[in-house]
Amino acid sequence: MKIAATVILFNPEEDVIANISSYYLHIGHLYICDNSAVVSEAVKQFCSANTHVTLIHDGSNDGIAKRLNQAARAAIADGYQWLLTMDQDSRFKEGLFTSYKNCLTDFENGTQVAMFGIEYDSKLKTTGDNCNFKEINYLITSGSMVNLALFKQVGEFDEALFIDEVDLEYCYRAKKMGLRIVKFTHLLLDHQLGKVSYFRSFKSLQLTPRTLHSPLRVYYMVRNYLYVDKLYRGLFSQDDTIRRKGMVNRLKNNLLYGNKRWQTVKYIFQAYSDFKRNKMGKIN
Repeated sequence: MKIAATVILFNPEEDVIANISSYYLHIGHLYICDNSAVVSEAVKQFCSANTHVTLIHDGSNDGIAKRLNQAARAAIADGYQWLLTMDQDSRFKEGLFTSYKNCLTDFENGTQVAMFGIEYDSKLKTTGDNCNFKEINYLITSGSMVNLALFKQVGEFDEALFIDEVDLEYCYRAKKMGLRIVKFTHLLLDHQLGKVSYFRSFKSLQLTPRTLHSPLRVYYMVRNYLYVDKLYRGLFSQDDTIRRKGMVNRLKNNLLYGNKRWQTVKYIFQAYSDFKRNKMGKIN
């Protein structure tokens, strides 16, 4: 099984090299897609010290989808069968990647799986040493394995989205074509879900964790949620309520607890306006 990997960077922290090192020795080649204006010294040194690395960097922030497509095309050209996609703040615990690879190798009819993934929410229990799995509708980018043999059939990641919903849209498209999305539930990725801050709840007055986002990120969340909802409305009805509640909760947290409320409101309205006008891609 020939596995390549890609990690997408944007002004990474110093621990990014430790994160990369948790899987680098287990894959054939690494494509580092750096959206930073300037490549950090740590990343430069890593690329210089290791031979099976390709750095993709042009000084611009081209989002997630375009970079994933660049890495996938390069991996296909280099003869790889699977592409591991990683966030800069994710890592594998010792021994986990080997277990992951073994589960992929032994999985029956894996050729019809468009994407494999593993668990990432530390609040959920992972049980057993066997390759426990379930078929689901979508996975997150980090820790997922893209089946490159099916990549041309499914089509490239949708660059209209830029960031947010990129992984979900690809999975929905694959499912719509009758392909499978599989998560190994006994494996847990060490993954950061975002910066969490504690605020006193307006309802209970207790300190509760809240994940906040910049107004610009809220823009992409809202616009892309509407875009994907329109594309696949009614096809994955079991997800609709969960996704809607998740979006409402994110907006509530940012509007109630964020310190840029007016700017966030402006970006929400702009997101809706741009969606209605089919103005996608990177915001001007």
